[in-house]
Parts: sequence; structure tokens; C-alpha cells
Amino acid sequence: MRLALPLLLAAAPAAPALAQRPGAAIDVLDYRFELEVSDRSDEIEGLATIAFRTLRPVAEVEFDLDDPAPSSGLEAGGKAGDGRPAGGMVVSSATLAGAAAEAAQSGRTLRFRQQDDRLLVSLNREAAVGERLLVEISYRGVPADGFTIGTNRHGERTFFADNWPNRAHHWLPVVDHPSDKATVAFVITAPAHYQVVATGAFVEAVDLEGGMRRTEWSSRAPIATKVMAVGVARFVRQRQADASGVPVETWVYPQDREVGLRAFAPGPRVLGAFERRLGDYPYAKLANVQTTTRWGGLENAGNVFYDEDAVDREGGIETLIAHEIAHQWFGDAVTESDWPHVWLSEGFATYLTACYLEWTYGRERFLEQMDRARTRVLSYAEEAPDSVIVPETVPDPRRLLSPNVYQKAAWVLHMLRGEVGDGTFWKGMRTYYERFRDGNASTADFVAIMEEVSGRKLDGFFDQWLRRPGVPQLGVAWRFDEARSAVEMTVRQTGSTTYRLPLDVEAVLGDGRVVRGRVDVAGARTAGSLPVPARAEELRIDPDRWLLMRYAVEER
Repeated sequence: MRLALPLLLAAAPAAPALAQRPGAAIDVLDYRFELEVSDRSDEIEGLATIAFRTLRPVAEVEFDLDDPAPSSGLEAGGKAGDGRPAGGMVVSSATLAGAAAEAAQSGRTLRFRQQDDRLLVSLNREAAVGERLLVEISYRGVPADGFTIGTNRHGERTFFADNWPNRAHHWLPVVDHPSDKATVAFVITAPAHYQVVATGAFVEAVDLEGGMRRTEWSSRAPIATKVMAVGVARFVRQRQADASGVPVETWVYPQDREVGLRAFAPGPRVLGAFERRLGDYPYAKLANVQTTTRWGGLENAGNVFYDEDAVDREGGIETLIAHEIAHQWFGDAVTESDWPHVWLSEGFATYLTACYLEWTYGRERFLEQMDRARTRVLSYAEEAPDSVIVPETVPDPRRLLSPNVYQKAAWVLHMLRGEVGDGTFWKGMRTYYERFRDGNASTADFVAIMEEVSGRKLDGFFDQWLRRPGVPQLGVAWRFDEARSAVEMTVRQTGSTTYRLPLDVEAVLGDGRVVRGRVDVAGARTAGSLPVPARAEELRIDPDRWLLMRYAVEER
């Protein structure tokens, strides 16, 4: 995901954060959402069929779902005083379905209540551990968030999901946390003058009476609610190419056909580049979609949503496309187990974008991208000197989005690549993807994979970069010792955090020759010596740009 504006999400309005609840009672296996939208109002009608298994004995199960607006004073089925539907979702029924319903002696109808943005459904008995159940929930309402109903930049009516990070519960009954992944189908009934794009592969479109059309998309790959997607609008749909058998499509507004198709042209090339490095693309299709999302880009699984004005961006949006497609591997297929580990999504996508530029355009483009990232990190370190990449707790996941989890995390991956070597790094990335594809991973999981493939203990490396604030601040003093024919160096760390660093140096001799060496920096003061065959005229620090740091060099 890319922010639409160069602002931190700390400025976003506060919203209840749905942290993973200890002792979760259920694991959702599959969702089927049948939804109807119209041009008459912003109310949606929904039937959610949820398949889940129980993780402990439980008589009542819980889903996240927006309550009706407290000010309305409504119960299920009510209307606001002026006849408009109340804000939030109003549940009208909950029933047991499937095989369990046939055997249920207490009947299919289930008691339920809505409370504190939760939908609590009684199972009429205590279910044993490991039981698989199917529940149907009928509801309606006007989404307060998560499903944006409005007009696009051409004044035409549109409907777009915008679920990240935990906004799906504003319009869908779900477990709205990245740790609970499930397969999903969307069956959307909408006026026939709209086209519908959604998560998964296309199943069918059926014209109905009254100028309506029912469109179904279905995903066999389990995904988190944050990257489930639906878009309903007037679109031009073009199939660009098949990249390794994966259909790559562009969905843009008819008025933006030419500029939109041109803007999204890099899609197949980007997907192919990542497949060659990381492994098979995880979804049935890749649709790049022009939308009204609040983000610059949103990495919905198989359906990347881009801000509608991005197609006009001077110089194109290739880096934005690369960032969002990289998320399909990391963030979507391999999903962070909880919000403090979101760097496993955003930092990975940021670094892989730079790598894509390197593979496609050469080393200098890569270094330019990383230098820009370094500038952002150093600036943010001054603004928020106590912030870290992996915090202990997260009161609101939106407030995690900062240069720490994007640019600084990208630099952590770059330094890891320098630490373990290029071949080992990419082997680790592929192994991590293969091991956790379609599931969840934590920082500890990634560390374990990298230790496994490198044969090295890396906990110290990750601890100092992920859980300590700031960046290294070095003062390097040097002189040429003629008697010893060596460059003598003293490296001092002046920042609040002391790091262990493999500092590469390069002595430039008077005749233009270059001698390279390394100083293993540890503690507040480190001395080093570099033998040279002739007088050194210049000392270059980190010549290949492997380290994230702020430094000054002084010849004594």
C-alpha cells in the first residue's frame, strides 16, 4: 500500500482498533457474500454465509460488524425518522445451515445480538472443539466506512471496497484481523449498466429482471479481510497479457481509457520480474483497477486498487505498480500475524520496488531509490526519535504507517542482503514465501527462515534494527600513518543507540588506486587500521551504500 499523500497516518481520525482477541473461539474457513447495491440509495442488502471451525468448546460465536448508529434508536428492521436507513449494519436473522442444520434438534434459527461493533450469535448448544459449522446472516444498512459509495472524478456513481486495515466490518460480518484468513466469494447484484470486479476468478454474470445483473467472483486462495475487494462502476476492461499463465487486466473509467491503459502498461513486466525471483504468483488474476480509494494504491489480493488520479501522474506510476504487485507475495499471500509486524508487508514491498528498478533499469536506479528512502528515514528519526519498526503494542494499526515500516524496513532488508550475501538473501525470501504462503507469519518466523538458510544467528542484527530507535550516527576520524604505511581510523558513535556495524571503507591513493577494508564497529569508540602501499588522499565510507546511517568524515 502507498499513502495517497506524504503524510503520516497518525493524523487520521481515530477509530476502534480490532486487536486479535486472546483465546479466539473460531477459525473462519470461507465467506460467501451476496450483496445488492442500487442507484436508489446507499443502503446495501447482504446475505453472508460463513463456514468456520471451532477452536475451543463454544456456545456463542462472535463476528465483527458495525452496529446501527446509536443516535437512531433503531432495532433490527428499523428506519431513521426521515425514512432513511440507519447508519451501520442491521442484522435481521441468523440461521444455521449445511449438514449441522439438518441434525440440529433445537432448530436452524439462531439467537443473536449486536453490541459494541460485534455480532454475537448463539449456536443453541455448546459446539465441541474442531466442529465445522455454517451460519447465514441476513443484514442491511448504509456503510459508515470500508465500502465507499459516491461519485468518481467524472461525476459517475461508484462503489468500492476500501478495507485496509480493519474496515471490512463496517459492511461485512467478518473476523476483521489479518490472522484469520479465508477463501471468499462475492456475488454482487447491481444495475446492469455497471461492471463488477472482485476478489478471485470470474464465475458468471447473469442478467435479471428490472435492469439488474448478478456477477460472481470466487477465490480459492485464503486471504485476510483487509485485502478482500469489490468494485462496481462503469469500466473499460482490457486483458493486457498472460504473465506465466496469469491474466493481467486493466479496469479504468471509460473517460480515462487511453491514459489509463498507458499508465497500467507495466503490469505484466512487473509481475514476471517478481515471479522469477520469488516464486509463482499466488492468485487467479491480477487486475489493476482505477478507483476512489483513499490510498495512493491498495494491494487487494489479485485486485490492486489505485487512486483514480494516479493515471495522470507525470512520469508514470511504474514504481507504484511495482509496490502494489510486490504485496501480492508479501502482505497478501504471506500476511503479518498481527499489526506490530506490518513491516513484513510494507517494508518488503518498498524494498522489492527498488529491486525491480535494479533488475529492469540497472544499479543506479536502485541506488537512487534507496537514497531517497534513506533521506526519509533520517528525517523521520528527528521527528520521532523514540519510534521503532516493531513496537510492543499497537492501539490503532493505521498509526503504524510511517517511514519506519516503509523506508527504514526496506533498508533493514537491504542490510540483511549485504550481511548474508545476495544468493542466500534471495533463497531466504523464496523459502519464506513457500513456507508461509496462504498463511500468517511474524517477525520471529522471518528471522528463523533467514537463520536457517544462512546458517547464522541473526537475532542481534534484527533486534538492533527492528526494536531499537533511531539510526547509527558516526564520526570517522582518519590519518595516514607514513611510518606504518596505513590509514588509521577512529569511529565514534554519537547517537542514543549503539550499534554493531560492518563498516566498509575505501582508501583512495594519490595515484588513483583504491584499497578496500572493513572496520567492525562496536561500542562508542572503535579503532581500525587499513594497510596501504602508498599515501592515502581520501577515505570513502560505505562506498557501495549497504548501511543506513548518518556520518561525518574528518581527516586529522
